Amino acid sequence: MIPTARSHHDYLQFVTQTLNEHYGDSIHFLQDFFVETILWMTSMDLSPTALLMKDRYSTKSQGRKPHDPANLLRSTLLMTKLHLSVDQWIYTMRITPVYAILSGFSPGKTPGVGTFCDFFHRLWMADSPYLTKRMKRKLRKPRKKGKKNEKQEPKNPKITEKLVKRALRSNQIHYASKAHDRLQELFQTLFVLLSATKGLLGNTQLLSVIGDGTPVDTGEFLCDCRKTGIWKCSCDRQFSDPDADYGSYSYREKYYYGRTLYMFCAADSSYNLPVYPRLFKASRHDSVSWICGYRELRHWYKSWKMGEAILDSAHDAFPIYTLLEQDEVAAIIDLNRRGSGKWVYNEMEIGSDGVRICPIRRKMNKWGKCSGRHRTKWRCPAKVGKWECPHPCSPSDYGRTFYTSTKDNPRLFPRIRRDSKEWRERYALRTGVERCIKRQKVDYKLEASRGRSSRHWTIRVYLIAMCQHADAWL
Repeated sequence: MIPTARSHHDYLQFVTQTLNEHYGDSIHFLQDFFVETILWMTSMDLSPTALLMKDRYSTKSQGRKPHDPANLLRSTLLMTKLHLSVDQWIYTMRITPVYAILSGFSPGKTPGVGTFCDFFHRLWMADSPYLTKRMKRKLRKPRKKGKKNEKQEPKNPKITEKLVKRALRSNQIHYASKAHDRLQELFQTLFVLLSATKGLLGNTQLLSVIGDGTPVDTGEFLCDCRKTGIWKCSCDRQFSDPDADYGSYSYREKYYYGRTLYMFCAADSSYNLPVYPRLFKASRHDSVSWICGYRELRHWYKSWKMGEAILDSAHDAFPIYTLLEQDEVAAIIDLNRRGSGKWVYNEMEIGSDGVRICPIRRKMNKWGKCSGRHRTKWRCPAKVGKWECPHPCSPSDYGRTFYTSTKDNPRLFPRIRRDSKEWRERYALRTGVERCIKRQKVDYKLEASRGRSSRHWTIRVYLIAMCQHADAWL
């Protein structure tokens, strides 16, 4: 049966009327202890939820009338805000009527565990909460542990080049439906687009995007061999979280079993708001996660224009520069120092900051730029500084000139020069994604959950992302 939707205005009237009827003369008690929660809940207009989830309900008129999906979503967001499990939340709504009223339910008529489980099932577009089989062979840890503050190297060094070639094969973005599509629709429609209209994401027609991944411990494997004294077994194991695998946590120099949370954020957002969270396998490199997630991001926000991509040195791969240059996006990516050796371009050495170096090891001077062609002119430092060069490389009175173009090599010569003040100021915004991830993992205790399925973890990540936007509105 299709649920009956309630407008946001009717919801506000219900909250006001029910609070006055239930608490009466003690309404001042709510103003002292629950005023922030009331403002937080009433600021979210979730009335379009029923329309967005209409196809997830049966069209038959048989059975019990379902709850309004907006009330269930509103209730799960408040549950996430208070860091409670479903069982704890149901008990809390029964003993604290204000939480039930703010969720949209009448006191004493709150839903049970089964209702919330059915709602989570409707949010997940796949038939199974898992994306792979629970029984599989023993997983091996990565062969080489990553060094401190260094990402684990991909197993296939050419994987980024293959993915970019596949992405650039056609001008259209091909997107295959995924299990989290309904969650993304709700997140995008009810929160991201509204934050964009409030000006909390910056200019969406020239959007600056930050991306970074973080390890998330999500599960463990189940095996009885160790209990019987067999420490090196080769049997198939039953995994509590079969979609997870081993990855290297380079910052703490250890292995972990779980997933990688890759977060796309708006760089010009004062609240470091996410626009597209994505869970990948722990063994996947950040550069691969960026390519996959970036194309999905472009699919979901077709009306937005990407202006900049601010990334760390784990994304310093030439195919990524090629992909961004194809979309006319400025790449602000830190160089990977492991590959920052001696570069030669047209018989001229290039420094790690992208500045040309003359034969006597002096940096050449920038002498103008053609912004339309992204072409920069460089002149001899001796002629510009009016000093005598001991070994002149050109007989001209003007001195030797050198041109660099972003089109020729977008990695060495990005649209924004690495030695410029603008590049340093824009790259400093990259830490915004780390603060966004900190909100997920520390403030909202992402890893404290005991769920072991892709459905559980994906729903939890999206609920926290919705709460982040609601916090910014408040």
